[in-house]
Amino acid sequence: MNRILLFLVFVLPACGNSSQKEAIDLVQTQQGIIINSDSIVIKTLAIEFDSINTLIRDNQINKSQALKELQRILPKLQSTYKNLQSNTVKQEKWGFPVEGYSSKNIGGTHGEGYILGSYDYFAGNKHTGHPAQDIFIYDKNQDTKDDRSGKFVNVLSISNGIVVALKKEWDCVSDLRGGKYIWIYDSVKNVLYYYAHNNEVFVDVGQTVKAGDTIATVGRTGLNAFKKKSPTHLHFMKLALDKDLYPKPVDTYKYLILAK
Repeated sequence: MNRILLFLVFVLPACGNSSQKEAIDLVQTQQGIIINSDSIVIKTLAIEFDSINTLIRDNQINKSQALKELQRILPKLQSTYKNLQSNTVKQEKWGFPVEGYSSKNIGGTHGEGYILGSYDYFAGNKHTGHPAQDIFIYDKNQDTKDDRSGKFVNVLSISNGIVVALKKEWDCVSDLRGGKYIWIYDSVKNVLYYYAHNNEVFVDVGQTVKAGDTIATVGRTGLNAFKKKSPTHLHFMKLALDKDLYPKPVDTYKYLILAK
């Protein structure tokens, strides 16, 4: 497309300034259509992923079928996002996912809250283990607000990526463990990030985000997170996709302690 634009700029002056401007405007419009087309493809694929993720979550699809769907959707998402964000570079450092907090607020002394167990993404809401880090906020009265500021605490995306699944509503009688959650696919690193127990979710499926964007506020949603015994926290998990695009948990503690 850029070659066409250069051709029009340098070859068409003979047609007059007005014709040249019209030709450039046409190319720019076409470029916009291409960009919009990529955005539509990303939105469509993300909606498909969200549907599959929901079936997995609710244990309504078998593992092999679900994996085939991921193998179909994720490579397309990756290539389309690359077209849309051609200048995207791999992040070397994370930003901390809870605004105003640091690694000192991670559960345990050295991230012992990460328990792999027999965790399997495809077990959905019936999974075992706790292959994640919980980041606790100061909220003694459990109103989901920071005791120091009296304000809700923002959850920040630690990476660029695509929102591929979420749930914005949750009822206290639900047995859904993640409550209001968000899944973000970082196509550069080929990983999925999971942010759970949110109070309010600000993003939509198919939306692209950048590292540091506010995506939610920390909350108490989810079967166990809602209970009095549970301090208010963000449940943060990373799943790396292997060569078969099977999501495997990664302990994020060493990354979080180095995050800005």
